[in-house]
Amino acid sequence: MRTTQPKPENAATDTQLSERARRIRHRISILRTYLSEIMLDACLIPTSDPHQSEYLANHWKFREYLSGFTGSFGTLLVSTHAAGLWTDSRYFLQAEVELAGTGIDLYKLGIPGTPSPEEWIIRNGCRHTGLDGRLYATSEVTRLSHYLAESAITLHTAINPYIKVWPDQPSLPQEPIWSFPLSASGESTKSKLSRVRQAIQNAGAEALPLTALDEIAWLLNIRGADIDFNPVVMASAYIDANRCVLFLEASKIGSDANSQLDNASVELASYDDFLPFMAGLRDTRILFDSSKLNYELHERIDKSCFLIEGLSPVSKLKAVKNTVEIDGFRLAMQKDGIAWIRLLIWLDEVTAASGETKANYPTEFDVGEKLASLRREDKDYLGESFSPIAGFSDHGAIVHYEAKPLDAYPIQGEGVLLMDLGAHYRHGTTDTTRTIYLNGIPSNTFKTDYTCLLKGLIDLSSVVFPEGTRGSQLDVLARQYLWNRQLNYLHGTGHGIGHCLFVHEGPQNIRMNENPVCLEPGMVLSNEPGLYRTGEYGIRLENVLHVVEKETSNFGRFFAFETLTLVPFNVDCVNRNLLEPQHEAWIDTYHQRVYEQLSPLLNNNERDWLRKKTLALAIHTFKT
Repeated sequence: MRTTQPKPENAATDTQLSERARRIRHRISILRTYLSEIMLDACLIPTSDPHQSEYLANHWKFREYLSGFTGSFGTLLVSTHAAGLWTDSRYFLQAEVELAGTGIDLYKLGIPGTPSPEEWIIRNGCRHTGLDGRLYATSEVTRLSHYLAESAITLHTAINPYIKVWPDQPSLPQEPIWSFPLSASGESTKSKLSRVRQAIQNAGAEALPLTALDEIAWLLNIRGADIDFNPVVMASAYIDANRCVLFLEASKIGSDANSQLDNASVELASYDDFLPFMAGLRDTRILFDSSKLNYELHERIDKSCFLIEGLSPVSKLKAVKNTVEIDGFRLAMQKDGIAWIRLLIWLDEVTAASGETKANYPTEFDVGEKLASLRREDKDYLGESFSPIAGFSDHGAIVHYEAKPLDAYPIQGEGVLLMDLGAHYRHGTTDTTRTIYLNGIPSNTFKTDYTCLLKGLIDLSSVVFPEGTRGSQLDVLARQYLWNRQLNYLHGTGHGIGHCLFVHEGPQNIRMNENPVCLEPGMVLSNEPGLYRTGEYGIRLENVLHVVEKETSNFGRFFAFETLTLVPFNVDCVNRNLLEPQHEAWIDTYHQRVYEQLSPLLNNNERDWLRKKTLALAIHTFKT
């Protein structure tokens, strides 16, 4: 089995890489000059915007501009004498490559012995440390400020280095917004506002500010394209018993969206008017979600107002999907399943050439492009729900590897291909991961790894659990077979998924870390255990689950999961000897459902391919 790939002919040269590193060092140098001018010892630069978004508009990608690290999660710390980048296990390998030669040290979160950024600040005596309060949640600034104060370190929360350090900062996006119809949302804006107002009242508050972009889009039934992979609008909102004000650029609103907002009595104001509006409130009881609302907003609210700390009610309401939304998910999974089948058939065909007779093998980058082109054939396709992940051979061990045209491996010869690909349709969002083995017979180690992951996915998919169960209580089901072999993965097992919104949605999740949010019917989550052998391969398997009501007994209500994803697994990667009868039965039942729901929509050749891939394990001919 091939474990490494030769560098592509068009890969970036060492000269190009060193030039890139030189630019990064120059930018860091300019920032250090700025810090000296304002008498700071260090500053923190997160991956964030004033809305606490995971994915950012180009206007807010300051951390990426300064460090050259392109991952979606990380914090850069620059002091007068050193610089470091903190990120998690999804990006360890990627960060090592992208930070090479920049003078920025990599700190691996979750690894014992790794200091946190605030611990590093204390150890290095950075007595005056700064950050931009717009880019940090209030709760995080409060925590940092108290923690650092114990070591006599002052946290300054209003630094603004962009003009000096980032002279060509992109402007804010100006993409048009559109109405999300009742036929897709299942609930009118008026009805949602009524429920939110009741929740505000129940919390003993009078008003609620919103800055989370997915919450605003869900509540007001609007969508946009201001951020790559996220059909949302750069906006803020304010709700009380009598008013709902939406702060955005009015020029972005189409006639259908304008009519819908007007019908729900939503007032419009400029995007930049939000902070002055909030600063003008007096004697108001404000429901304030400090985990989402940024620190600058917190500081601008007048002291006559009373802040009631609590989770945004929109977050919980949005997480529990209605029947129209769930039906939309099912339809999106069916459409996406068809595109996946055609992608897998294409891969079989274009990678099957032997030796060096084929001149142009597809690359990892081509995989994402191909699936996007297949998805575009559907009129309801809106775009990808995250940057495509397709890692061949050792690239698969980079958890969130993003193939670039110049550096992507050709998918040539024998090897493991991990594909994590998702899409937005007008009625739902998908997120699917499959790992396949091309042009050869997998090793026993690989088949054992794959089978352990698949068994964990099955056990989590099959669990029945009582009302009040949290995701952290179920996480071990996906990991148990890995742990039995002293193996593990460091990312979460499952995240919430938005309905034509953010592919990563809270507040629910399934991970080892404690989260007080209980799973409820209507919630949609991923189920994605993984295993990554550095320098060899990565394996991840992912389906999307829907929490459903199971039954009620004398011991209370019990819930279960419905699997929504419709893409077959690569059973040639399975060691059947490691499967228990319930695992075989689940695989056979799942594959039968995939075939029954997708085959009527396929042509004869595609249907024949799918039939062979979904045969019962007892009659499947395994490669030897």
